[in-house]
Amino acid sequence: MKKERITVFLSRPNPFLIEQEFFLDRLQQMLDKLGIETITLRADCYDLSDSMNYLKGMIKRCYGIIVVAFRQYYIDKGFKKRGGAENPAFFYPQEIDVSGQALTSPFCQIEGTIGILNDLPLLIMNEIGIREEGILQGGRFCTKTDPFALTNIETFFSDDTVCRNIRIWAGEVFDYYLSLNLRQD
Repeated sequence: MKKERITVFLSRPNPFLIEQEFFLDRLQQMLDKLGIETITLRADCYDLSDSMNYLKGMIKRCYGIIVVAFRQYYIDKGFKKRGGAENPAFFYPQEIDVSGQALTSPFCQIEGTIGILNDLPLLIMNEIGIREEGILQGGRFCTKTDPFALTNIETFFSDDTVCRNIRIWAGEVFDYYLSLNLRQD
């Protein structure tokens, strides 16, 4: 008899490096041991006319969400709020140098936010060098691991703190699953 596995949504950019694919495989191996399977919306499944409704439907069938933020855009030289200066009428209006930083796919922010709006336990894992803004900053609403390097994937997944954070998040997923699926007698 096959043991039931709990479904979570995996938000990640489509891999374009072997190391990214290996990272996702290694993550799934860890999740397999916890009884968790992932589903994701592949880029070739996006239909701009209705992908948000399809995505919402997929996420609503899940009990948790993982955001894996791989680098997608690299900023060799750039600025946020270019030309901004101190002004008490504005919130943090100063120009910020973002040179040497990277961004992930905007869908990591979108999918993660849909998960939060559906009260799903959120796990955030981002590659070193990713600009941590929006949900990637983490906070009380999620569990966040230390950033990972694609050159040290095995070290990342054997780190005690990373494993503990993943188990904490998995516990929240199981609690959420049980709260929705236990019959009231």
